[in-house]
Amino acid sequence: MHTSKNRSIRKFLLLLFALSTPLWIFGSIYDVQIFPGFNLYQLPLAMPMFTALILIYRENGKAGIIALLKRTYDFRNIRYKVWLLPMLLMIPSMGFIEYVIQRFSGTPIPPPQFSWVTLAYISVFFMTYGEELGWTGYLIDPMQQRWSALKSGIILGVVWAVLHFPIHYINGYAYDWILWHGLYTVAARVLMVWIYNNAGRSMFAMALTHWTFGLFWSLWPVENLHRVVSFYDPSIMAMTAIFFAVIVTLLWGPRTLAQFRYARTME
Repeated sequence: MHTSKNRSIRKFLLLLFALSTPLWIFGSIYDVQIFPGFNLYQLPLAMPMFTALILIYRENGKAGIIALLKRTYDFRNIRYKVWLLPMLLMIPSMGFIEYVIQRFSGTPIPPPQFSWVTLAYISVFFMTYGEELGWTGYLIDPMQQRWSALKSGIILGVVWAVLHFPIHYINGYAYDWILWHGLYTVAARVLMVWIYNNAGRSMFAMALTHWTFGLFWSLWPVENLHRVVSFYDPSIMAMTAIFFAVIVTLLWGPRTLAQFRYARTME
């Protein structure tokens, strides 16, 4: 277990939103780009990382920081490599389902295209640690010590969604779009906790899964990293993710999401 008795969920959340709020405010007023396609108001997505680093340094000093950073390449924790399949395919499969439903409903969709944008998306993998150092590196284990895996996933998913709400609002999305996308985010985080608990509690596994959120959609490039393709329907994604999460909960149990009820042996 990667936990510390000194870790405080409440302190993490208070510091996270204290660091993020000024960036949302100033980013909504001033058009500042950190790099092409990434604006100042999107910078709070890196705040889970800084929040974790600040708190862990206060709790455990440099040794704590080093231990946290070492988890970024803890892929050896993934004992059963079969878990690479849901890591790489679960989220893209939801996008494919949404794409198929939209095609059959008659929605005009341009053909997918493999381009330099698709290849460049590989670099996004390293950006996912901006969030996962906080969500996985700091929060999820203490949360699971306090609550069940399912409840922890739901609560963390809500926090994750709320961190994105101002960004979606500034980008001009409607309230119902934001709500549906938030529900999708919550259900997806439950699925990520399921993967995490079955893949040796690997942060690398979470970064890899997080990376796949935009993998399928990179076939339809957009200018802004937090704009989405025109035919994206978050209500379909939300219902698909919720369906997946219900199946996982029924099969692996809400307490740990890691006790497959049809397993032949118990470890």
